[in-house]
Amino acid sequence: MRKLLESINAMSITKKTSLLFLNMVVGMLFLGSFAHFSINSIKNNFDTLYTKSIVPLIDLQRLKSFYRADIHEKLAALKDKEIALKDAKTIIRTTQKKIAQGWINYTAHAQSKQEFVIIEKASQEMLQMDDLLEQIFEFFAQGKSEKEIHAKEAELRETFVMLNVHLTKLATYGFESASNIKEKTQVAYNYTFEWILAATIGTISVAALLAFVILQNIRILHTNLAQMVAEKTAELQNLNAKLEEKITQEVAKSRQKDEIMFRQSRLAAMGEMMGNIAHQWRQPLNAIVLIIQSFQMKKMLGKLDDDFIDAQVNEGLLLAASMSKTIDDFRNFFKPNKKQEYFSALHVTKQTIDIVAQYYEKLGIKIMLTCKEDFSILGFENEFSQVLMNLFSNAKDALSQNDNPEKLIEVTLTKDVNFGIITVVDNAGGISEEIMDRIFEPYFSTKHKSIGTGIGLHMSKEIIEKQMDGQIEAKNCTHRFRDSGIDYISACMQIKMPTMNKKEE
Repeated sequence: MRKLLESINAMSITKKTSLLFLNMVVGMLFLGSFAHFSINSIKNNFDTLYTKSIVPLIDLQRLKSFYRADIHEKLAALKDKEIALKDAKTIIRTTQKKIAQGWINYTAHAQSKQEFVIIEKASQEMLQMDDLLEQIFEFFAQGKSEKEIHAKEAELRETFVMLNVHLTKLATYGFESASNIKEKTQVAYNYTFEWILAATIGTISVAALLAFVILQNIRILHTNLAQMVAEKTAELQNLNAKLEEKITQEVAKSRQKDEIMFRQSRLAAMGEMMGNIAHQWRQPLNAIVLIIQSFQMKKMLGKLDDDFIDAQVNEGLLLAASMSKTIDDFRNFFKPNKKQEYFSALHVTKQTIDIVAQYYEKLGIKIMLTCKEDFSILGFENEFSQVLMNLFSNAKDALSQNDNPEKLIEVTLTKDVNFGIITVVDNAGGISEEIMDRIFEPYFSTKHKSIGTGIGLHMSKEIIEKQMDGQIEAKNCTHRFRDSGIDYISACMQIKMPTMNKKEE
């Protein structure tokens, strides 16, 4: 034994591995040949077990599944009006065909008298269920009352329970038959297992001896590899440290870039707001000039009295208060929110529309608000108002380039279970499919550089999705505007915001 170990130890790692592999192959071939010879003796019994017992049991289980999952679920869906009667008939009748074929397959394997008795009863229950299904379809077609339909469904369930009992009896009988066959195969298996176990132990013993010798060489290789790994690890840690530093720098640059883009977006909005202020102040300023001129005219005519002075002064004060309110509205619009608060979606939408309504009216654009249900939003009110302003501005620019005689923007507020939805639709012809996937990219714009920066929609997406946990998407739709009998191909910008639940309210 010692000489054998020494000769093996003198071999190269390649020869040792080959020897181990050869030993394993020879051992496995022996085991395989013996197992093949032994298993052939029990193959016929095993085939009988599988074919005559297992397959029919699978067919029975499939029949149960068809009745429970396909037929009962489709009837429930039909009752809840989730599917049409025609579709329900088609699906259920297809299932009935599958059941009939599966039943034929199962009954073909039946052998004992006891099985045939149970099969006869189960067949009668199946026929009765088919009749009940046709009656239920007829009730639905005739518009019978829910009480009558429910009664038929109860009768159908009772029939299915009886059928399930018969199918369960058949399954139990099948399992008992399979157990008897298994006992016969167990005897042959026991002899086979003992010989295979002995051969396996012998093969493993030889393989373990060779493996022990090979492991000694592997330990030496492992020591060398560990040293190489330590060196490479040190290099990798150095690279990771530099990479982390570079990532930190790039993140800082990205944040700085986002901040610059946000400021650019607000400056662009501020420029448009200044135009709105100028438009809303023009009429009051003209009125104040007329009031001042009226004092001069009355004095020249000698009709300047206290009543006239009081009336003109009061009118001037009202105009000045209106102009002051305009300034306050615009100042609040650009005042940044420091913390998230709940606010009314309807209130902020109305406020934003009021800011631009007069200016848009001058451009021939009618902006409408339809509120089906108000809801509360947790977030930054002024930033949300800026998002709406960006959407209005994009719609205004698109309408300005469109030849429609009637230029319309409609804002709709709706609510579902978990979300409040704000939709802004215009009749400018929709968004080109070629650019649909890019409109939220930074600095992407279809406008001339002198009038568009391409950051409005990008910052709107950043505010809605990253700061307020909402969603914003763009799509094209066919929309009929309020008080209009025409369907327009429209651009649809939709904002979905999580709403306040009852406990929070």
